[in-house]
Amino acid sequence: MTLHRRQFLSAAAAGAALALSSRAFAKPSDKVPSRYPDDAWQVLDDRFDAYYVFNSPLERHWSEGLWVEGPAYNAVGRYAVFSDIPNARQMRWDEVTGEVSVLREGVGHSNGNAFDHHGRLVACEHSPARVVRYEWDGSLTVLASHYQGKRLNAPNDLVVLADDGILFTDPGYGAHADYEGEKRDLELPPAIYYVDDTLEEPVRVTDELVKPNGVALAADARTLYASDTAPSHRPDEPATISRFTLSDNGRRLENREIVVSSHDETYDGIKLDVDGNLWSSVSGGKGHDGVSVFAPDGDRIGRILLPEVCANLCFVGEKRNRLLMTASRSVYTIHTGTRGL
Repeated sequence: MTLHRRQFLSAAAAGAALALSSRAFAKPSDKVPSRYPDDAWQVLDDRFDAYYVFNSPLERHWSEGLWVEGPAYNAVGRYAVFSDIPNARQMRWDEVTGEVSVLREGVGHSNGNAFDHHGRLVACEHSPARVVRYEWDGSLTVLASHYQGKRLNAPNDLVVLADDGILFTDPGYGAHADYEGEKRDLELPPAIYYVDDTLEEPVRVTDELVKPNGVALAADARTLYASDTAPSHRPDEPATISRFTLSDNGRRLENREIVVSSHDETYDGIKLDVDGNLWSSVSGGKGHDGVSVFAPDGDRIGRILLPEVCANLCFVGEKRNRLLMTASRSVYTIHTGTRGL
């Protein structure tokens, strides 16, 4: 039998519709569904009621990393980049499909990532210890690698300022073992630095923190939050999240104020929402691991509990209301009742 073009198209459309119908009415999974609200949500204060979504499930998209970190969202491409540090690769989570694929391999044990205001990816690398930018043509620009003639320790996390200046932390975790970089003695005290395209070397803006780790910029663009994972090397010191006032276009940090302090858990990656609440990744064992949410005054108002230690997080999606979490070996998401910055 010979089909004319119109008949062929009609038959193809009918076949596609049948296929979609078959998928739509496929047999349900044998897995028993969880009840709403998801057990991941933990409301500790009435102020959190507006931020958790009753019928939002915790979704695990992937669990094949070794230690995943540093997510950054690209709104144009609708994807997030994150790092699988021990495997020295950058990964790509697709918002549309939920699938994860390798973006780049052999990337110097990348950790924190961020997109600048031109859509270029900026990354912190452990080994070699440097901050790099991926240009539109695929070439690589090294923004920082040394300070006063000495190698940086192992840049960790970063934020991009309005004028494209960059603040980054340099605690040195990638130099403590070969697993996440190259084991070597630190040549510099842990610190936070500023760098831009006009500088041959970064400017050290503070060395007040024992192990400066995650950083986040407030909506006013004049306040920087920074976590300190001090207990990893000084067990008697508390883990803290501090805020600083930015001055001199980001080249100085002043007026440190400790917002959160704990001897029971550690705070790593941090982000802020439009209401000034602080969302922080947490490690501390069962009942702690996941994300803690702090009101602007520092009160903990809620948690998102995960079965793994959470290292970092970022808000994704068109409305920035979906929280993506990089946790040990896995990537999770959950929809929230707020929007991230």
